[in-house]
Amino acid sequence: MKSKLVLPKIISDGMVLQRRKRIHIWGWDEAGANIEVRLDNHVSSGVANERGRFDVFLPARESGGPYELTVSDDKGNAITVTDVMVGLVWFCTGQSNMELPIARVKDRYPTLAQIEENPGIRTFKIIEDTDFHGPLEELRSGSWSRVCKETIMDFSATGYFFAAYLQMITGEAVGFINASLGGSKISSWMSRDMLEGYDELLAEADRYADDDFRQSQAAKNEINATLWREALDKQDRGLSENWKRPELDDKNWDEIDIPFLFKDTKLGDMCGSVWFRRSFDLSDKLAGKSARLFLGTLVDRDEVFVNGVKVGGIEYQYPPRKYDIPEDLTKAKGNSIVIRLCVENGLGRITPGKDYMIFNDEAKVRLDGNWKYKVAARCDSIPPTDFINWHPTGLYNAMTAPCHNYPIDGVLWYQGESNTFEPWDYVDLSKRMIKGYRDKWGDENLPYILAQLPNFVIDVAPVDDPWPQFRLSQSALLQDPMVGMTVNMDLGEDNDLHPTGKRRIGKRLALWAAHLRYGYPSEYCGPTAVSAKIIGTEDGADKEEGRIEISFDHAAGLVARDIGKGSRISDFKIVDETGKEYDADAKIVGSSVILRTDLPADRIKKVRYLVDYTYHGAMLYNKANLPMGPFEICV
Repeated sequence: MKSKLVLPKIISDGMVLQRRKRIHIWGWDEAGANIEVRLDNHVSSGVANERGRFDVFLPARESGGPYELTVSDDKGNAITVTDVMVGLVWFCTGQSNMELPIARVKDRYPTLAQIEENPGIRTFKIIEDTDFHGPLEELRSGSWSRVCKETIMDFSATGYFFAAYLQMITGEAVGFINASLGGSKISSWMSRDMLEGYDELLAEADRYADDDFRQSQAAKNEINATLWREALDKQDRGLSENWKRPELDDKNWDEIDIPFLFKDTKLGDMCGSVWFRRSFDLSDKLAGKSARLFLGTLVDRDEVFVNGVKVGGIEYQYPPRKYDIPEDLTKAKGNSIVIRLCVENGLGRITPGKDYMIFNDEAKVRLDGNWKYKVAARCDSIPPTDFINWHPTGLYNAMTAPCHNYPIDGVLWYQGESNTFEPWDYVDLSKRMIKGYRDKWGDENLPYILAQLPNFVIDVAPVDDPWPQFRLSQSALLQDPMVGMTVNMDLGEDNDLHPTGKRRIGKRLALWAAHLRYGYPSEYCGPTAVSAKIIGTEDGADKEEGRIEISFDHAAGLVARDIGKGSRISDFKIVDETGKEYDADAKIVGSSVILRTDLPADRIKKVRYLVDYTYHGAMLYNKANLPMGPFEICV
């Protein structure tokens, strides 16, 4: 019980209240305190219960603001919340591709660094938090911020672009609550009642509710990682012999072309440290000038030195290596660059398909090509890390449950990368989550819009990590009329789990939101297969040839586009009675597609499109420039 008037963190300066829904203001005070809430010309009152909790409701209202919200009690205490808007509120949740901030994509969208202030787009960012004892009543972190150049880099990129397009479509203020964490699984974001019947997941949640066990796991994580890295550093000859120094004689080092995958070379599946070196010259436009250094992505941990001076280093594999070279560090001739790369799990790489270069606004020098390298130390793989916050119910209890009192217009969900190899039924878990969220927010028609996993190859194919089938599972959720799903097979990066092209993902999410919640009349969905049938040959003679006509909805202006892998439509497959796949020639005819195959018509059972890790040719779009997604359909 509180001894004085307190409001939850989400009811604070700069907040966005949901329009057209009853406004819920809650907080804590002395038991029995009389509470008054005033917003603009609306006033309501209530009483703090025996626990000191009060819940006061104001009538729904249309968009507007900024307003002041005043909450006061009969003890002389008052809190005024300023700069309050009424508009559209969305709950944005999931794992790293929802969490990924604008700072990680700023090179793709450089104008955002100087963005003008926009009070009509705001976010409430909840810091990573878990609790395995049960749902929290109050968030332990979070604050509202509006778009401006001082805050934009911390905004979720997906969330920001969604809000920007939704504001453009509706003309309303948009606030999004960002509750996300990289690597998290769907069960992390579900309550115990949503997981009822999943006894193994519930037992896992119980295990982590033991404070002593959880603390011992956290300590073990830190000790194991520290000891492994200390042992590697101790035996690393590159450190003891100072291989970063520019004058080092590397004529006896091996040579290799960068970028590359370790598994494709004699380095294989080694764990340990490898040092890479090369020399380079610079023009007058770069020599001695401040510059940027791009080194793609490196697996796992790196330190980078230019002319013997450390210019950067990142402790894990995913972030792009983008470092700054200070003025006066480089010269015209005989510069050196050295990379110390530590491989922790036998999957080392200097990622192909990325940029490797030194550059400024006037010039650039590429750094891919021939390098020298030498193994400095070999060791066993690093002990596995127990990512405690990913376990069932923890994130839900601490980050989601306290938000259920705050009315919203819908949920955006960008998650799945961590569930593709899990044994659990993702469709069933998703349905339980959707129903649970709707129940908790008290809206049986609450829209739920998910981002389907994009194209991705480098860490999943050809190992048994079934992203292609997982996307079909995501599509199955569209049977619910208030569920939407963006297709993103053209927006990923085959060599990166965290694609930077978040603008169009945000736009596609906004189109679905505008359709499901706001009655926006324009197209919101790419072509969707509705039927497939065997047809006769072109002269109508017989059905022996194996020609199939596939009909689509949302297919006005159907067209094939070359987006980097050629203009031929290459991603249709015919499936026979044994499940074997066959290639098919595809031709667009109006809003349908005609397939030809050598397989006899009586053996054709299914058609698949884009059920793969990535696309291999042209992709199909409608006139709204929305792509056709992966599907499997019976013939």
